[in-house]
Amino acid sequence: MASLNSERLTLAETGALALDEAARELDKANDTTSFLKALERNQRVWRTLAHIAMARAWQFPSERQVAYALSTDGHGNGANDERVNTLIDINREVSDILAHGDDIARIRERAHAIWESRGRPQGQDMEHWLLAEMELSSG
Repeated sequence: MASLNSERLTLAETGALALDEAARELDKANDTTSFLKALERNQRVWRTLAHIAMARAWQFPSERQVAYALSTDGHGNGANDERVNTLIDINREVSDILAHGDDIARIRERAHAIWESRGRPQGQDMEHWLLAEMELSSG
């Protein structure tokens, strides 16, 4: 575990991970409760990311992307299938950009495999992501 401490994610990489996870939760929500919970998490991620992006003068996410993401909520404001699918796509697109073009798809797939091999525990996203990054960068 000591090697995990030496691996520090940048704010952009942390944002990329959070957006990717939020997109995954939205995509996999299979009932109203889990869908509303996923939308709520997505809103929190976008509010935080927008604040950081403004404070650090990032080019991404764009103001339009932030506005779109924050206008999609579970209170009757734009939460139809087409809009949610677009939101998922935006999350993934911005996640890829924030990850600086690293092979985020390979990391995502490996982190998912680690999660599955460990019995799908909740709340260990960051650990699985870091382990996947370390495996892929050393291999």
